[in-house]
Amino acid sequence: MKKLSAPVGFKHAVFHHVAITAVALAVLTACGGGGDSGGGASLGGTGVGLSAPSDAVATAPSSDSTRKSPDDGVPAVANVADAAVAAVDRSAKPIELPDTVWPSNYKLWFRPDAALKTFTGRGDVEIEVLKPVDAIVVAAHNLNFAKGRTTLRKVSNPGEAIALIPTPQTLGDFVQLRLNDGQIAKGKYLLHMEWDGKIQFSDAEYCPPAEVARNPFCSAATGIFKVGLSTPEGVSSDAIVTQGETNYARQWFPGWDEPAFRHTFEISAEVPGDWKTVSNGAQLSAVKLPDGYQQVSFEKTPVMPMYLTFFGGGKFDVLPDNFKNPLDGSDIPLRWFTPPGRSTWATFPMEWTKVAMDYYYKYTGIPLPIKKFDTIAANDSYDNKPNTGFGGMENWGAIFEFADAVLTKPGDKPTLYSVTVVTHEIAHQWFGDLVTLDWWDNVWLNESFARWFERRTTIKFHPEYYSFSDFVLDKHSVITADLRSTAVPVQRNLNDAGSFGFISPSIFVYNKGSHVLETIQNYIGEEAMQKGLQIYLKDYAFGNVTPTRLWTSLEKASGGKKVSEIGDSFIRQTGIPLLTVDAQCAGDRTFVNIAQEAFPNQNQFPASTWAIPVTLAYGDAMEQRKTFVMNTNTTQLELPGCTAVLAGPTGQDYYVSNYSAPSWSALLAKAQSLAANKPLLLNIERDASRLLAVGRITQAQYDQIKGVVNLPAPLLAKTQASEQQRVAVDAGAQKEEYPHALRFQGSLKLRDNEKR
Repeated sequence: MKKLSAPVGFKHAVFHHVAITAVALAVLTACGGGGDSGGGASLGGTGVGLSAPSDAVATAPSSDSTRKSPDDGVPAVANVADAAVAAVDRSAKPIELPDTVWPSNYKLWFRPDAALKTFTGRGDVEIEVLKPVDAIVVAAHNLNFAKGRTTLRKVSNPGEAIALIPTPQTLGDFVQLRLNDGQIAKGKYLLHMEWDGKIQFSDAEYCPPAEVARNPFCSAATGIFKVGLSTPEGVSSDAIVTQGETNYARQWFPGWDEPAFRHTFEISAEVPGDWKTVSNGAQLSAVKLPDGYQQVSFEKTPVMPMYLTFFGGGKFDVLPDNFKNPLDGSDIPLRWFTPPGRSTWATFPMEWTKVAMDYYYKYTGIPLPIKKFDTIAANDSYDNKPNTGFGGMENWGAIFEFADAVLTKPGDKPTLYSVTVVTHEIAHQWFGDLVTLDWWDNVWLNESFARWFERRTTIKFHPEYYSFSDFVLDKHSVITADLRSTAVPVQRNLNDAGSFGFISPSIFVYNKGSHVLETIQNYIGEEAMQKGLQIYLKDYAFGNVTPTRLWTSLEKASGGKKVSEIGDSFIRQTGIPLLTVDAQCAGDRTFVNIAQEAFPNQNQFPASTWAIPVTLAYGDAMEQRKTFVMNTNTTQLELPGCTAVLAGPTGQDYYVSNYSAPSWSALLAKAQSLAANKPLLLNIERDASRLLAVGRITQAQYDQIKGVVNLPAPLLAKTQASEQQRVAVDAGAQKEEYPHALRFQGSLKLRDNEKR
């Protein structure tokens, strides 16, 4: 792709309006930290601070063909560190929409009808046309543009309204806004549009059997959709909420709904007067109207992609609280919006919200650029409507959850799902919202991080729900899926995907990606991982991220370790490597031969070689470590002393380990030295079970390994349950555990083969 420089307007937004300052290391060290109950590793944090007001605006990136000369220029940066950040290219090239017109701010208004079947809307968008164009192209799905109500006004001459003609393209969800003749000249404009559309779930049956057969991911939980709010006594009332991911905001309002476009939003609406309302920004006003409606308006959002916009309205109850920012001591209002009579059901989620936010603030060193933080829970759609395809959505400052699985009746124990989904969506406020994927084939940059942090925060704060042993079992569930013919890379090639469920099976985008991140952390260390992610978030804040940008940040923090080579080899290929270790003693040295190959699989396009970060444990008490990257089929090395050798001493790395018969015997003789590390013992047993299944070890060897490892009864029970589930899935008697289906309106486009 043609190199795009950092958006000039973005630089202005971030470095004129946004203060990026170093937070004192000693202060953050005091704030962060704490032991990790799962394995003794610290999960605390230090880092840099980033704050942004809601009026930060990003404009178009520059390119050779559309060089921009901004009116206001680029402000001087404060110091060398800020200059380095200002020089970072955080832009992305649009895939479907032209890069000749860029929005900066959107004033959006809409009003639902009394029956909550349809709505009317209008928008005023500040845009910049970078070179003369035949038409302004916007994305819109099932929206009817009001005749004669689409106009363009030059910023330099706002008194003159230029009529535009909305012309739908033959294919796709795009509308060309044309002049009656000629081109639209380069310059800054205010684009006005009016339209009407449909509120989803307004029909009794949105997904009839024939449609479900064609599209098993059929759902109406897109754009604006209707949900019910049910009291504990079963009294129900209607509400509306929105869902924009991936490109479903186009069912709510026409615009630029690709991640490459980031702009601010000022949202207002007219809704029933007895509703409580919530959006991304803090509510500014609520004015009663003569017809019983109310007009509500909200503060301008941070600069963000269109898919993160949110509005919710209904007869919600609200549980309020405050979060104290551990970086500067300021307070941020928190609210959980719940169905009527259920605000006390949000007590646990509220407390967990505060704990998780405190952790992420300390880990990243970056406060969220928002003035309030809300979570909205609606409770009757997830179970009784056709597959909604998601359990929560990370809208910036206004997370949406389906309440059935998140809220906890007083006196009941919260579910594992309710614990993990809350911290998952909060993690997205940084990983997905502050920095955003460049295109949907890189959605793992959102979801793998959220899954990884969800697991680590639960292990740290709620080990009664989830442990590193559970993480090992999950890894082996992923491996099972990764060896099938249905396996796909974490970084998905989208040209073979239809419009719906394009990350299905989602176990790769969510879970395998999280295990790759854990493998990388085990290689570079927790301190370097945290520092690298702080660099990543600071450098690309309010911009777009790619795998290359992530790997580069981690390499900077780790002193140039080969993160890019490792990361790409795992996210771009299916399957898992099998390492076979043969350690032989001669005198006072141990000579180790290691071979890598693909674990026997049914992959359609099997890999043969990976760049594997291998850590070997050795020594009298298996306390010594040697780490290296293996990117060839075989390697040899020497270790001091005559010692047993273990590959992958955390048990978390994404490969399977086998040993020669003498090396197995030497390793098992050291089992007592490993007895305290239950996740490792579990991984050794799971690897052995997997090796037995493909004939790489004998039944007698496996029985010996299982006996020496001697898993505790609870872990053994979990292992047996995991094995039974695997057999059931293999036999087709049970579906995969990961039903999440990310959908896309239209046909996903395969972009150019480019380094990104």
